This record gives sequence, C-alpha cells and structure tokens, in this order.
Amino acid sequence: MKDITPRVAALTAGLGMLLMAVIAPLCIFGVIEKMAVPGDASATAANLIESASLVRNAGVGLLAVVLLDVIVAWGLYVVLRPVNASLSLLGAWLRVTYSAIFAVAITNLFDATRAATVDPEQALFLLGGFDQAWQFALVVFGAHLVVVGYLAWRADYISRWLGALLVIAGVGYALDGVGTLIDPTYLLDVGRFTFVGEILFLFWLLIRGARKGMGFSTTPHSSEGCFRAN
Repeated sequence: MKDITPRVAALTAGLGMLLMAVIAPLCIFGVIEKMAVPGDASATAANLIESASLVRNAGVGLLAVVLLDVIVAWGLYVVLRPVNASLSLLGAWLRVTYSAIFAVAITNLFDATRAATVDPEQALFLLGGFDQAWQFALVVFGAHLVVVGYLAWRADYISRWLGALLVIAGVGYALDGVGTLIDPTYLLDVGRFTFVGEILFLFWLLIRGARKGMGFSTTPHSSEGCFRAN
C-alpha cells in the first residue's frame, strides 16, 4: 500500500464510484424496487417468480457494488491519509462496515426468489428485510461521508465547499435511513437533493487522478494535507 500514490488511489476510487453510480441504480431502481407489492404477498411472489433470473442477476450486480465499495474505501483512505491518518482509517472502516451490512441485505434477495414458489408471505418479508437492512447501512454510509467531508474540508488540496457538500450528503443519507427505520411511511427523501456532493467528489477524484505531474506526499499529518499541484 505504501507504494501506491494518492494520484493512483484517487483515480481508482473515482472509477470505482463511477461504476457503482451506473450499476447500483440499475439493480435497485430498475429491478428490485419493482418486485414488492406492499400488502400483497401473492402479487409479490408472482413478480419474483416471473423475474427470478433478473432478480438474481441484480443481486450479483449489487455484490459487485459491495466489492467496489471496499476498493473505494481503500482509495479514499490513501487520498485523505495526509490530512489525518486516524480519521481517514475510521472513514474507510465505516465504508467497509456499510459494505458488510449491505452484503448481508443482498442475501435476502436470493432467499426471496427461492421462497416465492413455496411461501409468498416469506418472500414479501425477505424483500422488506432487504430494504430495512439497506436503510440501516445507509446510516453508516452517511457517517462515512461526514468523516470524508470533514477531512476534505481540512485538506489544502480539496476545495472547502466540496467538503461541506460531502458532509451535507452524509447527513442527508443518515436522516433518510433513520427516518425510514423509525417510520416506514417516511417520504422526505433528503438524500435525493443532497447527493450532489458525492457526485462532484467523484469527478474531483477522476480529474485529480488523471492529472500527471502532481506533487504528492503520503506522510500522515494531524491537521494539514500535503499534496498539491506543482
């Protein structure tokens, strides 16, 4: 890991986030969210049986997202380590923890396709379990973004407004996760408006990672970043 430069780590994290931004919505909004019919186990089971292969493929796609999340966690750790090594490590572990919870949630999708043919009520319950676990995972992911945003705010190589937007995005995800867990009828969806910071950070990582001739230092510091353009 010591041989990996922050520039390479930034490009790796940016590409990982870009792939996730494509795969995750296709799997979740394009497939998974179309399966459950609230209050109607029979209709839900029928959807799962008819689209069993599609649901399983979506589950595999989401497992790929989990793997990408772990890679991104490592990349962001290297990029932000010069600011504060301990907090950067905390941020990485929060993202890995989010990934682990999400991976467990995804297993419900495979179980739901199997249950659909024998127990429609169980299939509906398992889809609900996926959503609940995912919402809990989003709370952890929100905490990760708050840490990343704070480090970006303190870095001398990232614009402070970008750090602030990342913190706002993290708070948005956390609010939505907690709100949904407390009240299943929660409809505020703050994250739909606050996620812009995450998208802008993705492009910052790609642009910074693609630029050559950058002077980087990977020596951890407690308060200040130490790599900037020559």
